[in-house]
Amino acid sequence: MRDLLRGYAVATLESAAAAERARGVADDLAAFSRAFRDSEPLHSVLTDVAIPVTARRGVVHDLLEAKSTAQAEQLISWAVLVEPAAELPAALFELVELAGDIAEVADAGGTQAIGAEEVLGGRTAVRERIRGFADRLFQEAARRESIDEHENEVVRFSRIVAANRELRQVLTDPNRPVGLRVTLVADLLQGKVQPATARLAAYVLRAGHVRDLVGTLEWVAALAAEERGRRVANVRSAVGLDDSEYQRLTVALERWAGHPVEIRVQIDPALMGGMAVAIGDTIIDGSVRRRLDRLRETLAPSNASQAMDSRR
Repeated sequence: MRDLLRGYAVATLESAAAAERARGVADDLAAFSRAFRDSEPLHSVLTDVAIPVTARRGVVHDLLEAKSTAQAEQLISWAVLVEPAAELPAALFELVELAGDIAEVADAGGTQAIGAEEVLGGRTAVRERIRGFADRLFQEAARRESIDEHENEVVRFSRIVAANRELRQVLTDPNRPVGLRVTLVADLLQGKVQPATARLAAYVLRAGHVRDLVGTLEWVAALAAEERGRRVANVRSAVGLDDSEYQRLTVALERWAGHPVEIRVQIDPALMGGMAVAIGDTIIDGSVRRRLDRLRETLAPSNASQAMDSRR
């Protein structure tokens, strides 16, 4: 499992545990893993590098919509997005194991221990885990204004750490147990920031040994700034959209992005037909939709869905 997916999965599963849904998510992931293993059409499509990733994620949505917990669908969709297609089977296996471990601890009323795999690796691995964790927390934010608050709160905390040499030494001391340093951060931030900001700051320590804590926190604040850009969808359309078209577009883009988006429409007759959508650095054009429609017709995911249902 890539570090980006691991961080995202930890955040998703811990949120599910807090909402008492960890067992349901774990069961749904296990059911999908069995269907993926036993359905040759599903396995072939999701591991085919020739099929665009947006189309493969669309298949996941069609298969799981209204049949699994939202967190399970989002985890599988994210795995399809960030994992190389050939490595997806192994990533799904690890997701099922991780979800099962967290669900087992949640069922017993405990708190998941910090796994050894979360504190190993170099600077790149650590930052990838943090990025995945942050991406998930940002997705869970219902309002774009919350992202602004995350950025401001992380910046303020980074300045506190930068100004307090003793605190900085304690938080970056590899000889102190990670759990104690995480608890210290939680105590410092309790009631002073959004709960998600406190979780994010704590995960910076959990993700691995950070030599430059201030620089890493500033980098996390920059991630929040990037996320604000992904909250706006700039749409160029050949013709104006009526209310029903606007609503359908909103639902489709929010489903694709995994969080609420603000849509800004610009009429561009030069397009001659269809529309182009820009969300952050991502461009979506009509051809993506046409390829997805053709794929859905040929795949007939209802067969895979029946296989999944029969094994739950």
